[in-house]
Amino acid sequence: GCAVLFGGGLRMGQVIGETDARAERARAGNITFQNIIATIYHVLGIDMHRCLTDFTGQPQYLLSDTGPIRQLV
Repeated sequence: GCAVLFGGGLRMGQVIGETDARAERARAGNITFQNIIATIYHVLGIDMHRCLTDFTGQPQYLLSDTGPIRQLV
């Protein structure tokens, strides 16, 4: 997958991770969609460890992987 993030206090102008010669498989920098969202939440000041209650009264967290992409923040 590929994502482009810009502005909002992020460190710009870098490529994070590494793929094989044909860009089919990641070699380094295993970043998930949850990490991208965690990065956005981090910049916006949203507490990713906050627990919310769903309609059935069950506790729900915003993300299961709350690690932002450290190279960007």
